[in-house]
Amino acid sequence: MAAAVEPLVPPKDARVRAAPFIERAVGDLRHPTGIVPPARDLRHLPGESGLIVGLKNLAGRKREGAAYVTAQARRYGPVFRSAVAHYPVVCVADAELVGAMARNEDQLWSAPLAYGTIFGGIDPDARGAQSPLSFDFDTHREVRRYLQPAFSPAAMSGYLETASEVYERAVDGWVARGQVALKPAVRRLFADVASRIFTGIDDPGEAAMLDRALADFWKSPQAVIKNPWISRTWRNGVRGLRTLNETFRARVEARRSGPDANDLFTRMCKTGGDDLPYLDDTTLVGLFVGVMGAAFDTTSLATASMGYLLAKHPAWQERLRAESKTIGRRRLTIDDARALEEHEWVWRETLRLYPVAINIPRFSLREVELRGHRIPAATFVLGLIGAVMRDATWWTDPDSFDPARFSPARAEDKRHKGAFLPFGGGPHVCIGMQLAGLEAKAFWYTLLQRCRIRLARDYEAHHEAVPLGSVSGSVELVLEPI
Repeated sequence: MAAAVEPLVPPKDARVRAAPFIERAVGDLRHPTGIVPPARDLRHLPGESGLIVGLKNLAGRKREGAAYVTAQARRYGPVFRSAVAHYPVVCVADAELVGAMARNEDQLWSAPLAYGTIFGGIDPDARGAQSPLSFDFDTHREVRRYLQPAFSPAAMSGYLETASEVYERAVDGWVARGQVALKPAVRRLFADVASRIFTGIDDPGEAAMLDRALADFWKSPQAVIKNPWISRTWRNGVRGLRTLNETFRARVEARRSGPDANDLFTRMCKTGGDDLPYLDDTTLVGLFVGVMGAAFDTTSLATASMGYLLAKHPAWQERLRAESKTIGRRRLTIDDARALEEHEWVWRETLRLYPVAINIPRFSLREVELRGHRIPAATFVLGLIGAVMRDATWWTDPDSFDPARFSPARAEDKRHKGAFLPFGGGPHVCIGMQLAGLEAKAFWYTLLQRCRIRLARDYEAHHEAVPLGSVSGSVELVLEPI
């Protein structure tokens, strides 16, 4: 049985202020149960807006990702109005402002209302997809404390052992064939890993079903119209989330009363129950699905992007191979992974150039001024981390691949605390950030000790966001055994 934590109850002295019309519409700002339409009167800001602009931006973000929002920021300035699909938005491409939004020390910004705008209606029984991002302020901190035992060093050691076993078997098969389309292959590989370390499900058919459901859920924000009768994308997203919720809701009690296991779902079930009466089983499952969804596709896409960069830059590939050999050929431990310093540099540079998320969504609770521009209450604001991570103010030659910028001697990511936020920042920083890095390091440690890689067909890739970001193309590799 996992260690108990204090019951999750709203603190008596917690009081977050918002414009009165927002409070009337959403209830408790720490876990909103309503939706406020985003402010539309943004004509006083530089930029452009409207449905046509929103559709153009949706397509541009898909095709060009971070480069698209970076070009917009250079054209309109650090604060400008825009649209994504039919949503009017304000975009912020300034490290100071984005960092302040992420930290939210003045309790001005709401994450749940922003994500509720994106996913609102996808769960007919709730305001939006239930996840750690559905909670805010004091209650969000309690939710993270509840989740923390599932990401303890002991838990992650178990996850890493399981992942390494799966990697070894898959990579040996790739090397034997001498080639692999890395992006689809690594997605299937990480789906297998996710099934084992997150769900504890070994049945390949059921794991594939859940993988499809999760993929459909993640595609749902691309739906221009949130109507299942009109939009197939939205219909599939609704069905996918329902499948995930129903599958795991039916297993909570068995996992809670059954034997201990290393998977995330079992750990969460055993930490929940009577220890956290504020979290019923439905919310527990929602939190689990949210964590699993945020961790799986994100890591596989970033790993594929890193593969492209290593194939394009063989000198760095050799550096990582040499570093891995200092540890030897064995199952990687957490301490081993932490010693792979140059692996960490390349991982971070990959996330900077090919971020999985190009923005941090937030919703303004009160009127605020940003760089001299009035931002009304209830404005949907996107902190453009994709643009900030290519801002020459903070990064030397920002469009070039240069992992050494993350070395202690240069530490460009430390020039400003808002300049490098690939996993978000502040209270809502991704709880699985360390696990993602461990999985990626273990994968490259396994592969690079067995082979050298090169592109089967050389090409100049770009960043794309569909809606999650990655390198373009399937990253077809030739694998040369060592």
